[in-house]
Amino acid sequence: MLTDLAAMDRFLAEPRNAMVAGVRIDGRPSMTPNWFLWQDDRFYISTTRDRVKYRLFSRDPRVQLAIDDSLGFRYVVVNGTVHIGEDVDEGLPYFEALRHKHGRHESNTDELRKEMIRDGRVLLVITPDTPQADWHSKGFETTS
Repeated sequence: MLTDLAAMDRFLAEPRNAMVAGVRIDGRPSMTPNWFLWQDDRFYISTTRDRVKYRLFSRDPRVQLAIDDSLGFRYVVVNGTVHIGEDVDEGLPYFEALRHKHGRHESNTDELRKEMIRDGRVLLVITPDTPQADWHSKGFETTS
């Protein structure tokens, strides 16, 4: 079966959480739900410098994302590598798009920038390890 990538892209464009899993120093997984943005063949997730995710991915950039739709029996699991984007100005378009996707419409970009700096926000920029057609998924099969 082939994967309907357009259907998967529509699924990823919907406001939903990704379960973000990293590896703790003792080898156990650490997993949290987070808003995400899928754009330009990368996932973008906002976090702060005082959160566990920041420390985990500063030490070990390996990540796994699981995005699901329990009612529609669809899901996507993606392995990837995290780059931590520390520059708020560079990340501002992604912070804005991420919030917009999830219903937070900012009216003032300068205020958003100040908030991101005040909160110590960074972007987890996740590059998948494999092409989208090779991700582990269900509910996006096509027969053609």
